[in-house]
Amino acid sequence: MKRRAGRLLCAALLACAMVRAQAADLVVSAASSLTAVLSELKPGFESRHPGDHLLLNFSASGSLARQIEAGAPADVFISASPKPMDRLQARGLIVSDSRRDLLSNRLVLVVPRGQALPQGFSGLATVARVAMGDPGFVPAGQYARQTLVHLKLWASVQPRLVFAQDVRQVLEYVAHGEVDAGLVFATDAALMPARVTVVAQAPPGSHDPIRYPAAIVAASREQALARDFLGDLASPDSRALFEKHGFDWAVK
Repeated sequence: MKRRAGRLLCAALLACAMVRAQAADLVVSAASSLTAVLSELKPGFESRHPGDHLLLNFSASGSLARQIEAGAPADVFISASPKPMDRLQARGLIVSDSRRDLLSNRLVLVVPRGQALPQGFSGLATVARVAMGDPGFVPAGQYARQTLVHLKLWASVQPRLVFAQDVRQVLEYVAHGEVDAGLVFATDAALMPARVTVVAQAPPGSHDPIRYPAAIVAASREQALARDFLGDLASPDSRALFEKHGFDWAVK
């Protein structure tokens, strides 16, 4: 009996060890505009992959791409613009056949709740401070600059621009009244309806199409799990959640 109990204990310990050995941390580096929706998706993914952990790293897409170029650990990259992904792909730093366009979004002009900007974008000529993401590495800032150039407002607005490190920081500036207006994604504006007001949407054709490509990082040691994660993002449940958060669906 003691021997049998010992064998059962050993088997149980071996099974636990195997589970621990198989458990993995999946690092997903994603655009800051995806913070709310991916945080909501995290528990469901982990429940379907017992023992595995989803580690979410949010920042401006350009900053995340630079982290990956520098060798920072990442298994999946989701960008708010094709350009950072294109750069990584050109350097062989993503698994090309895993790349897919996941989502799209809209660029909007917001002001602090209770304030007005009746002329929309042309009203930016009358305000003191306008926030936008730094176009050097923030996709929302790049789309914002394209829009202002298209509307022939860039030269007049540029001296009054306040650059932020990501789109969520722009939203915070507007919500706290630190600036008079800001350019953010529609999905970010929807997070603070009691703090900001959308006064205009960027006109069609005023900027490049807003696309969110996703791909597996070539250096990932968890590529099978990363593929499972990308598959989960394309599931009907995930699609419904993305749409609830205001994203448009762009899976091809």
